[in-house]
Amino acid sequence: MGFKVVNLGVDILAEDFVGAAADNKAQIIGWSALLTTTMPAMKEVIEILKEKGKRDKVKVIVGGAPVSRKFSDDIGADGYAPDAASAVDLCRKLLPS
Repeated sequence: MGFKVVNLGVDILAEDFVGAAADNKAQIIGWSALLTTTMPAMKEVIEILKEKGKRDKVKVIVGGAPVSRKFSDDIGADGYAPDAASAVDLCRKLLPS
């Protein structure tokens, strides 16, 4: 199973993240935080997905140096991956066969 990855870059607004996911018909939103200051945006994206009624259509996974499995659980993400290889395995588990 291959994946199409759309890299939005850095300093992306939460609303734009959700818009790009819709535009690309994403099944999974995955992102990595390098600094703790960017972590609140992860929760904000999940909240926007809920507000738009799209949360059940898109899986959300998170990772990065300051991110933990507990943080992932606390914000309501579908999963946490400590590295890229683990993220691929997680995506394969989350997507329908």
